[in-house]
Amino acid sequence: MSGNQGRQSRAQRTTEQYSGSWASSSQDFARAANHLYYRSAVCARNSGGNASWAPLPGIPMLWSALRCLLLELNAGLYVWNFRQENRKVLAAMAGTASDLQVIIEHYPILEPLASELHVLYEVRHEIVHPATRPGPEADHTPAYLRTLRERGLLMSTRQETDYAWISQLQSHRLFRWAFETVADTVDVLLAHHDVPHEHMPIRDTYREYRTIDAA
Repeated sequence: MSGNQGRQSRAQRTTEQYSGSWASSSQDFARAANHLYYRSAVCARNSGGNASWAPLPGIPMLWSALRCLLLELNAGLYVWNFRQENRKVLAAMAGTASDLQVIIEHYPILEPLASELHVLYEVRHEIVHPATRPGPEADHTPAYLRTLRERGLLMSTRQETDYAWISQLQSHRLFRWAFETVADTVDVLLAHHDVPHEHMPIRDTYREYRTIDAA
């Protein structure tokens, strides 16, 4: 089977209405991310406060949860109010590999959240499509993501020569920021679709990181 067949199948399932059963897969991915976050918190405490392997699988998992939530909201899983705008979002999801572009173009994502999402999407790319050889920077932090270093979100020696780049991403603080950014985005999505109160536990799943850190 070719890669094109797979993409065509996923696009068809995104835009077309077929009979059959489906459920909130966004919650499955979000819960998996929460389990990873728990392991991250334990690992960070055991290492002295921040070092953790869990952001590497966890941050891409958060983006998978967001993509599923976009599909669920626009295909009427929580609110059956299928408008032309919903069709446009589903078509955009099927026609682009960038979930970030879909969110920014179709939802009222304001600053500074929009900028945070852009940075987080690049972090996701660095993990899913890694380039593990060193760059020109002595501290190994790519220049276009230097804001993460300046904000203390990376695993760092804070010296001129630092850990390898992928090691810098193994940071519990980075994972916490990722969860916070995704949770704020989820709030915007749910509010935009007027999701009723009985579905608000969807939001709570993305805020569980606060409870984990407080434990």
